[in-house]
Amino acid sequence: MLLIFISLQSFAQITIKGNVTDENKEPLPGVNIYVEGSYDGGSSDANGCFNFTTTETGTKKIMASFIGFKIWEKEIDLSTSVAIDITLRENISSIDAVTITAGIFAASDEKRASILKPLDIYTTAGSNGDIMAAMKTMPGSQSSPDDGRLMVRGGDAYESKTYIDGFLAAQPYYSKTPDVATRGRFSPSLFSGVQFNSGGYSAEYGQALSSVLNLNSTDLATTDVTGISIMTIGAEANITKAFKNNSIMASGSYMNMWPYHKLFPSNVNWTKPVESFGVNLAHRYKPSSSAIWKNYFYADFGNMGYSSKESDNTLFTLNNNNQSLYFNTSYKDCFSEESCYKFGLSSTYEANNTELNGLPIDTKEISADGRFNYYLQVGEAININAGINETFSQYNQDVYAADKSKTWKSNLTDHTMGIFVESEIKFSKKIAIKPGLRGEYGTLLKLASISPRFALAVKTGKWSQLSGAWGIYYQNPEFDYLKFNSKLNLEKATHYILGFQSGNLEERLFRTEAYYKTYNNLITWEGSNKYYPQHIANNGNGYARGIDVFWRDRKSIKYFEYWLTYSFIDTKRKYQNYPEMATPDFVSAHNLAIVSKYWIHAITTQVGVSFNVASGRNYDNPATPDFMDVRTGWYNSLNFNLSKVFFLGNQYSVLYFSVSNVLGSDPIVAYRPTSAADSNGNFQLTPVKQDSKRFFFIGLFLNLDGK
Repeated sequence: MLLIFISLQSFAQITIKGNVTDENKEPLPGVNIYVEGSYDGGSSDANGCFNFTTTETGTKKIMASFIGFKIWEKEIDLSTSVAIDITLRENISSIDAVTITAGIFAASDEKRASILKPLDIYTTAGSNGDIMAAMKTMPGSQSSPDDGRLMVRGGDAYESKTYIDGFLAAQPYYSKTPDVATRGRFSPSLFSGVQFNSGGYSAEYGQALSSVLNLNSTDLATTDVTGISIMTIGAEANITKAFKNNSIMASGSYMNMWPYHKLFPSNVNWTKPVESFGVNLAHRYKPSSSAIWKNYFYADFGNMGYSSKESDNTLFTLNNNNQSLYFNTSYKDCFSEESCYKFGLSSTYEANNTELNGLPIDTKEISADGRFNYYLQVGEAININAGINETFSQYNQDVYAADKSKTWKSNLTDHTMGIFVESEIKFSKKIAIKPGLRGEYGTLLKLASISPRFALAVKTGKWSQLSGAWGIYYQNPEFDYLKFNSKLNLEKATHYILGFQSGNLEERLFRTEAYYKTYNNLITWEGSNKYYPQHIANNGNGYARGIDVFWRDRKSIKYFEYWLTYSFIDTKRKYQNYPEMATPDFVSAHNLAIVSKYWIHAITTQVGVSFNVASGRNYDNPATPDFMDVRTGWYNSLNFNLSKVFFLGNQYSVLYFSVSNVLGSDPIVAYRPTSAADSNGNFQLTPVKQDSKRFFFIGLFLNLDGK
């Protein structure tokens, strides 16, 4: 009897029961409750109740876990059966938690998808592989078919800055000349995603009044690839070698528009069609799972020339030779899971040798941007991002007379130093705020600035939220004005944004934002020739207000996706030589873009169609009594592309065909004053059209096994 009693005691079972609720005392079904280090446990029922037995004895840790909530744990004496009341707290860092999104058309971190991937850019009809052209299908941007640069929410092109991995790319476009649209320098294939900040952006960024575009570069390559591209406008070749924790990529390209313009005449009278040669080098080194060192180098050399007959029958001629170099190096690592840092340097050199109506102008610009960032996670609800940076800029310009004698020389140098700190604080899964502060000082203007920033977000449903942002932004005047007067003030903009977002990017996403932006201390000047402005001062001001709408659908129809953006803007400003407040000549009040793509699985082919339409832009006609009171007609463009994917070995290759402006619409998109006044002192207006009615492109992109 004694032996039987001892045996039964050794197999005695302890009962553990209780209830599980959330912080609002609502029952939680499906919660896992278990004894740590054992297989004993159970789940809560529909009423949050649980009941299970265990053979464990002594003091043991009882655990409770449920998706979206923090793990609960408590040490319990299991000498007898116990009853436990468990209260679970929400995990406010979970995937469905609120995120700060005001003004940012991307996720707040790398765990969530960016709004545009490289494949989106390549397969967007009309973009022709240009990041900047693809960004014009995003809300808030202007179509600008005669310019090509990014203009956002009423801001001029110089008000938008481009970064690569958070480091400044001071010259992101090929050389810009009057009447001819430029394009971005950088290939989409170099980047894993794009973050478009249309306003209210982080305190990490300064010296941008309107927007910031951050390009996130690819990480370590894992396979060897050799690529050859043959196109109607040139050719490219690239090679990638992957090692255990290193990868190296090198590419070269040659473009020449002369054969194309021979086949398809342009609206521009090219005396020297665009010709360029470019080189890309990228190195990645990953010494550990948390660290990565990235190096990138880019160089291009190009030349072009054209002439146009002005409205007063004079001849306008322009020739340009351009050299550009860009280097970016960065290192990122972590001290722990909660503490990481990044530092690096980017540098840009650009030289333009231009002849404007036979008069030489030589311009050289050097920029270097050094940064250090520190990221700290404080618990699960607070993260801090702080850093310092210095941007060095040097501008040199020599202007010559017709006899080659030097008539003007400028040499400017500036060091702009910045420091910032901001924190994202999540009070719960439904409420988050992001306060920030940035300070700057520039040696050229000898001025300091303080820029407070604030953003918030409130969840209104599982996949919907309201967000808002406010911030003050400063920017140095352009060197084109500082070379005449270096005692100017900082230009200033203040952003107010309120937005609503519903859905998710992988299925359906709807987003709308209303904004209001004020401008102060804008540059004004007198005279009629922007190359020789007089009485330059900070007497300008203005405003921009509007609404942006974005809708993307990837789910409704299999293999079919589309997105639609619409932007309305009302803006006026007094700047440059404007005698009064007026809508700038680069702004269209209405901009609509529709992009669609359909994958035909049976023949491994994607078909893309896009449609862009924009209302007319204001211009000043000296023959009318009021300033900027005339408007051009509406602009529209229907674009088509086709991508046939096939495999050579284990690598995919693409045969690509596209035609921009299928319908061949040829509107006047702007008017440019003639370069010289007539006998009465008036400047006639020369109409400006896009350089080609249609643009045809065929490319064969071959990827070959590198091994």
